[in-house]
Parts: sequence; C-alpha cells; structure tokens
Amino acid sequence: MTDPRLTLESIVAQAITIADSDGLAGVSMRKIADALGVGAMSLYRHVADKDALLVEMTAEVTRRFAYPQEMMGDPDWRTRVRVAVEYDFNLYSTHPWVLLAYAVPRNGMQPETLVCFDWLLETFSHLGVPVPEAAELAFQVWSYSQGVGLGAVGGQLVSPGARTDFSGLSELIDGNVGVPESPRLAALVGVGDLPQVTNPREVIVKGVEILCDGIARRYASATDSRR
Repeated sequence: MTDPRLTLESIVAQAITIADSDGLAGVSMRKIADALGVGAMSLYRHVADKDALLVEMTAEVTRRFAYPQEMMGDPDWRTRVRVAVEYDFNLYSTHPWVLLAYAVPRNGMQPETLVCFDWLLETFSHLGVPVPEAAELAFQVWSYSQGVGLGAVGGQLVSPGARTDFSGLSELIDGNVGVPESPRLAALVGVGDLPQVTNPREVIVKGVEILCDGIARRYASATDSRR
C-alpha cells in the first residue's frame, strides 16, 4: 500500500533540500527516504531513478525562478535583460547544483526552461531581429549569467558548505602578495576595495550593462527608432 505522505512533490522537495546542503553527490534515494521516514524502495513508485529525479528537481527550481510573465510585451529590452540575469543569479546562488544540472541537455531544455527561453526571444523581438538572431542573443545572456554564477558558487560545487571566495584576485588587490613583475598586475596590488572585480553581485550588475551596451551598439538603428 502506498504511504499517503509520500508524493512526487515531497520527494522532489526533500531532494532539493539535500542538494542545497550536500550537493548533487549527496543526494541518494536512501537519504531522501530516511528524511521522509519511509522505505527507500517506496520512492520508486513515484520516480524511476536518480536521473529522473534530477529532471524533476531541475524543473521545480526553474519554475520557482521563472521570469516575470507580466513583463511579456514590454519593449524595454534592456531592463528585461537585467531582470533575467538577476533571476538567474538568484537561482544559482540559492541552488548551486542546478548549474551542473543545466549542463546536461535533458535537464537544460525542459518545458520550464523553454518558457524562460521564449521570454528572452520575445524580449529581443523588440530589437526587430529575426527569431534565430534573438535566440543567439538569449544564449549570450545565459552564458554570461551562468559564467558569473559558476564563479560565485564554484567553491560550493567542489566542496558543499564551503565558503566561496569569488575572486582569486582578492589577495592581490588586498596587497597580501608580493608585487608581480607585470606592471599591469602591480597596479592592482593594494588598491583596496574593488567590488566590481571581487563581489559577484557587483560583477553581474556591471557586466550586464556592458553586455547591453554591446547589444545596443550592434542594433543601434533599431534602438534609435524606438526612442
């Protein structure tokens, strides 16, 4: 007889909790079952295996950080890119393991992800570009947010629970290393606070503006006509 307390939703929720604290390697059917107070074999009535579970976990956290549908149709593409990158960064900061999950096509292009992709396609349609070109821009946005996200949470992916030092340049900038031979590196020694390099939140805010500046310049005629 099926335990009425056990549902796919409860299994996925517990698996996400474990992955957030212990990483994907820490997720096991036994650990999930113990946390839910059920037998491990009972989980297989709801999910085929760990791979299928990861698909469900990825879909769930993607839904939680879906781009705001109320912005669909808004022609302010630049603001929408900022919003998309912020949502992505918050997702990666909350659930670091999803960066690894997205690297697998089966997880990375689910219906929930395609909803977000379509949101970006509609965003860039306001530049007057064809859909294939809008898709190229959307992937550039995702590549950027995933790159900064990986830098921000990479330490946790390697060692779950570890404190992450986002920038390997911190010691250099703080003046805690010898002066390098390169005059360009030497110019960074001891400059003190440089959040646009060492703080991931600042990096992503500054970087998205640079990204948008490049897009705006590439499509200057389209953006000018919409002012």
